[in-house]
Amino acid sequence: MLKGSLNPAVILLQRKYRSLQQQLVRLREKERHLSVINSFASALLKQRTTEEIAWSITNNAIAKLGFEDCVVYLLNEEDQVLEQVAAYGPKNPRGTEIRDPIVIPVGQGIVGTVAATGQAELIGNTAKDSRYIPDDMVRLSELAVPISSEGKIIGVIDSEHSASNFFNEEHLHLLETIAALAATSFLQAQTQKKLRRYREALERQVAQKTINLQEMVNKLQSSNEDLEAFAYAASHDLREPIRTIASFLHLIKRRSTGPIPDETEEYLDYAIDGAHRMNQLLSGLQAYATLNDNQLEKSPIELNHVVQACLKDLSYSIKKHNVRIDYPEALPIVQGYPTLLHQLLQNLLANAIKFHRPGITPHIQISYCEDNEWHHFAIEDNGIGIDPEFANRIFDLYTRLNNRKEYGGTGLGLSICKKIVSKHGGKITAAPAPSGQGARISFCLPR
Repeated sequence: MLKGSLNPAVILLQRKYRSLQQQLVRLREKERHLSVINSFASALLKQRTTEEIAWSITNNAIAKLGFEDCVVYLLNEEDQVLEQVAAYGPKNPRGTEIRDPIVIPVGQGIVGTVAATGQAELIGNTAKDSRYIPDDMVRLSELAVPISSEGKIIGVIDSEHSASNFFNEEHLHLLETIAALAATSFLQAQTQKKLRRYREALERQVAQKTINLQEMVNKLQSSNEDLEAFAYAASHDLREPIRTIASFLHLIKRRSTGPIPDETEEYLDYAIDGAHRMNQLLSGLQAYATLNDNQLEKSPIELNHVVQACLKDLSYSIKKHNVRIDYPEALPIVQGYPTLLHQLLQNLLANAIKFHRPGITPHIQISYCEDNEWHHFAIEDNGIGIDPEFANRIFDLYTRLNNRKEYGGTGLGLSICKKIVSKHGGKITAAPAPSGQGARISFCLPR
């Protein structure tokens, strides 16, 4: 054995020692990488936006792996380009600032190719790859991995290093793990962002629709008030000349010095009757126009008292036609406008009396029931009835379904009733009586 030569057993031990040291270094490196991955995964749980997640990749993962440079790209689906949203290294001088951010179309460069194919790229020498796109400076190594979920490309993590062949398979696995962890968080954040945009857009549309609707309501209200004011003024101002016309026509008949020809007297009667009917129409129009008087105030009203007052007012017609009217002993107390509810019930009862059938004793039945929301009333008679085809039309202004000579009136009575019920927040309907003879007017008032 030569002097100074080592025993083969010693050489073998030295080799094993160096191998164990290398394994220990690799194990420690893997342990460090696992610690970085664990720290990054924990940090992801706190991120809510795509920007926060992208910066978490660079700050909580890449910065702890010892890479020189990294940029996170996200795909702009509309324009099909990759936009830089976070960076580590020279591209990130401070905070969340990106120096001279660039945009790469899908399919161009190494990054664009990864986005187009969904496959990672590990480039040992970028000088030999024509696809390489320099950014802030030329670097010789590049590692780009896609951020994807179920085949959907979200973005790309791209790292570069000044030394050639710097990146290895271990680095590739690390970035793929980081990309996989981030993909779900990115999808959730993007979905939430879209939902926020949809909600904000919907809220803006609703707000604009509300403004438009309010403007329309204001215009309609103003127009309605103008029309009602005009109707009131016109009906008030026109009644005086109508009365004057009727008075002079009567004077002509009374003060005529000689006999009036039959034809002339007939014409005078037509004119006087027309003047009276015009006066009635104007009175009804005036009453209809005043129903929107905002000075009215609601108060508790005992409907039994209202019905008794109406029967007293209609006593002459009731006696004349021998009308029988039945109603519950205990009608409710409701919140409403006293004068208007009196007018409502009186109009309905007067209509039921007026449209009686010749030779049949008029019988009117007032009924009442209630539920959790409404007081329900009905006035049913045994008169001439209502054709179902015209049941809804009878509430329209000036609607008449009968001959004026047989049944007088202005055609405003039920229109006024409908307006009174609407003013109380209720509804009114008309239908043939269930018995098959007569009509049934039903209305409800809120409890």
